[in-house]
Amino acid sequence: MNKTRYIIILTAMILVPLLLTGCIGEDYYESPPEAFLQVGDELYKLKEGNRKWNFTDEDYDKEYINLKELAAKEKQIFVKPGSSGFLIIEQNEIEGIYPYSGVSIGVVARKGDDLTMLNDADKTFFFPKEKGNYVLEIDFDSDQGDTEFVANIKVE
Repeated sequence: MNKTRYIIILTAMILVPLLLTGCIGEDYYESPPEAFLQVGDELYKLKEGNRKWNFTDEDYDKEYINLKELAAKEKQIFVKPGSSGFLIIEQNEIEGIYPYSGVSIGVVARKGDDLTMLNDADKTFFFPKEKGNYVLEIDFDSDQGDTEFVANIKVE
């Protein structure tokens, strides 16, 4: 084998792995989102509960948490019967593109053992018309992972 050919092969063996490392090491998916509840002019950060996140090397999974107990520890949010709420899901943006795909958001109000579906597609929903204490459960599902959020709601 001539010396020039040997140098070219050796250079290629060193450069190719270095060039590929940049592509392989890129992080295309970010951490799970944060959720906020807007009621009128007020904005409340929602408490994160269970989480199963798939597309990162970091361990973002959370163990099973009793959502009713978690919500009970949070400050109560007072709302009027039948009033509207709006969810704001903050996603980590990568170069102007939102990384989450296949997103569905479900919102449920739990009063004791009774569940009331408030929405299953849109980020806007209406609180129950019946007065009482509720656990608001938000289920964020995406192709990258699933996470739940809770709020302690008092309809009065």
